[in-house]
Formats: sequence, structure tokens, C-alpha cells
Amino acid sequence: MSLCTKLTRIIERQEGQVLPWFALLLILFGGFTAIVVDVGRGIIAYHMLQASCDSAAMAGVQLMSDTTQTSTAIINQATLFSSVPGKYNASNSFLPKAAMQTGYPKVYCSSMGSNAGVPCVAAGGTANAVTVAQTVTVPTFFGGIIGIPSITLKAASSALMAGAAAQKYNIAIVLDTTASMTSPDPGGCTGYGSSPTKMQCALLGVQTLLKALQPCTSTSTGTNCTGFDGVSIFTYPNIPANKASQDTTCNGSAPTPVPYTAPAVGGTWTNPVSTSSTPTYQVTIGGTSGYGTNGYGSDWSSNNQTVGANGTYNNNSLLAIVAGAATGCKGMQAKGGEGTYLASAIYAAGSSLAAQALAVPNSKNAMIIMSDGDATSKSSQFDPSVNLTSTGLYPSAKDECHQSITAANWVSNNVPDTTVFTVAYNAGTSGTCSTDSPAITACSELQQMATVPSDFYADTSSSCPGTKLALPAIFGSIQSRLTVARLLPVGS
Repeated sequence: MSLCTKLTRIIERQEGQVLPWFALLLILFGGFTAIVVDVGRGIIAYHMLQASCDSAAMAGVQLMSDTTQTSTAIINQATLFSSVPGKYNASNSFLPKAAMQTGYPKVYCSSMGSNAGVPCVAAGGTANAVTVAQTVTVPTFFGGIIGIPSITLKAASSALMAGAAAQKYNIAIVLDTTASMTSPDPGGCTGYGSSPTKMQCALLGVQTLLKALQPCTSTSTGTNCTGFDGVSIFTYPNIPANKASQDTTCNGSAPTPVPYTAPAVGGTWTNPVSTSSTPTYQVTIGGTSGYGTNGYGSDWSSNNQTVGANGTYNNNSLLAIVAGAATGCKGMQAKGGEGTYLASAIYAAGSSLAAQALAVPNSKNAMIIMSDGDATSKSSQFDPSVNLTSTGLYPSAKDECHQSITAANWVSNNVPDTTVFTVAYNAGTSGTCSTDSPAITACSELQQMATVPSDFYADTSSSCPGTKLALPAIFGSIQSRLTVARLLPVGS
């Protein structure tokens, strides 16, 4: 009986019954801890992998600003900033043995980017975007207990070479309006029927530029435009100030140019359009209510925002009218009558950029010079008031192409924050500038005028070395260079 009593008492005792539950909970808490540790580590690894893809894609498109770079070079640049072992964003702790997914990095033409006004001009004129896709298998610390020894992660990112406006730009376009611009375009540009003239194709290039520029600040509304990017066009030969309205009138006749003048190098810029007789290089001054600061207009958009693919131009904007962007307007026309001489127009445009930069704080400058490069004006085509030198030093009827180089280099070196882009239009490597000694070709002249080699472009009708693009695509590429790269929805 005593034994039975003791057994009964043992069975009925309450002490220690929590131990089985504790053992069970210990297993559960251990599992939760394993999940928290491994899942948390996986989340950190994923975000690191995604950031690595973003970095790699942005690095790749940064290289696209130099249109001479190949797809291979762009891919190598993107890979360099990836998490692949040995690259800049590798991490043995969180991203061991990360790898590119098959087919990536991919250099391609983004339709979303093209519709936003960023043309496919990189990698030989075929691309404007890069997509990077990576994968990594991350081992778990505790997941193996429940049959999950590793976690496979994937991430991707796409970037567009341009499109995010970084800051304000003042843009001076130095445009050829000599008699040669009335001849048919040899480069096959489209947009003006079956046989466009060189002048029409040049204006199509200007429209491409305006289409993607940001005219006003994002807070501008209605007719209130607080200027962001500003554009002005200088022509050679000179146009009399009292005849400039022929260009800024829809379907007006081409004004007869006058002999070349010689603005002082580094002289103070004053807008001469308001005078009645002084010759001027500046014929397109945007603005429905005046010419604007130093002749730089920002009113070409109907809603003060980027025109883009579906926007419209302001039909009352003088700049839109001159560019042929206003409804029913042919745009400015070339007439010729004087030879080609670039130096004086370049100095005038450079002085205006210097003045505009002072008037628009925190802005940068860009000058776009389009020419076939063969500057060969005769002494008789300079205004009698110009004291021509016989040594080839500006102003002179000798060494005119070398004067163009000197003028463009002066702008790059002396006007702060200014980039000089040059566009060789139907320029060649044979023949020389007949006024120059030593001899120089048109292609060489324009290459030397650009701030750096990647700032030089040649259209498809030129025989200059390197990548050649259609004229509108060249202006689109230049516009892209004035903005910064941005991320896109993956693969768009």
C-alpha cells in the first residue's frame, strides 16, 4: 500500500510539467530566430544587389555620352561597377559569387527614352540605355535545418543615358546660312519630304534640340515662364538688325546678308537687334513679349514644359518660328550672298554666353557650331570698317579656318563652364581651306574647334573619321549631353 500511495502521489504531482513545453518552445523560438537571421540577411543582400545593379547601369550609360564608345566598352564599364567577384561592388560576406544573368549587361535602344526625346545615338547610333541583371545564391545559417540551405536572389536595373535635367543651360547655336545651305541635303535626313535642303535638315536638328530641352522651371504655370534652358541662334553671314524680322516672321523671305563685321575678342556683349542698322549675328530671339535677356529665349513650349513626344510648340514664339517648329511656318531660310567666315560669329556668340551666364546664376553654357568647315571669304566680303590684318591674325582674310579654331578654343578656355560642340555637315578630308597655310582639311578644323574630341560630330554625308549620325540625331545627342542619366523601369 505504501508503494501504491507513493506512485499515486508522484503521478499527481504538478512540478516539472512545463519542461516538455519549454523544450517544444525552444525548438520553435530557435526556428523563428533562424528565419529572422536568414531572411534578414537575405533582405540586406537583395538591397545590396539591387543597389549594385543601379550603380552598374548608371556607370554604363555615363560612358554613352561619348558616342565613339562601343557596346563592348559600355558593357565592360557596367560590369566594372557590378557585384561580380573582383569588381567595385563585390561583397564576399553578403553577395558571394554574384554573377551577371545570361545576356547582361544589355545595351539597347529604349523606346521610352526615345519618346522622351533621348535619341539612340550611342554605340554606333544604336542605343541610349543599359540594363544590368545579376543573381546570387546566398547560403543560410539555420535554414538547412528545415531544408533551405541557400536563397537565390535576382535583381535588375535599367538606366537611360540622359533625360534628367541637372541645371540651367544657355545654348548658342552658330548656324550656317550661306548659299550652299539651299542645296539638297546629301545625308538623307527625313521630315521635310523627299528632297529636303541642307537648311531644312539643319532646322530639323534645332527642333530635335528644342524638343527635349526644359524651357521653364517645373513650377512655371500658364504664361508665366521662369526660364530654365535658354536658346539663341547666331548666323553667318551677318543679317542686318533691321531685317532680322524676315526670319522671325512665319514664312517670311530670307533676309539679304551684309558683309562680315569683327566683334572684339572678349568684348562686352550688347544685344544689337534693337538698333536700326547695325549688323548682327543674332536673328532668333525667343519671346512673345520681347527679346529676353541677351537674346536667349525660353518660350518655345505651349505649356512651359518639355515639348517631348506629345507636347506642342508655342506658335507665337520667335524661336519656334525661326526653327520651323511653329505650325505652318517654314522656318528661317538661307540665301547666301557672302562667303563663309566663322570666327566673328563665334566671338560674338561667346561674348553673349559670358553675359548670359552672369545674368542667369548657376547656369552653364553650350555652343553648337555647324559648318562644312571651309571658311574662304574674300576680303571684299568684309565690312569696310573692319581693319583686316595681312598676317592671318583675327580679323583677316588669310588663315580663316585656323582663325575658327582659335576663336572656338578661346571660348572653351575663357568663358567659364562652356562646352563647344562642333558639327561637320557634309565636310571632307580631301581638299583644304584655300586661305590657310599650312593646309588644313574641314574635318580636322572642326575636330580642333571642339572642346574635347567627344564634342565633335560628323553627319552621314561627311567623310570625317569616326561614328557618323544623321543631323537630327546629332542635335539629339548634344541635348542629351546637357542632361544627366536617370533610371528607367527595367527593360523599358
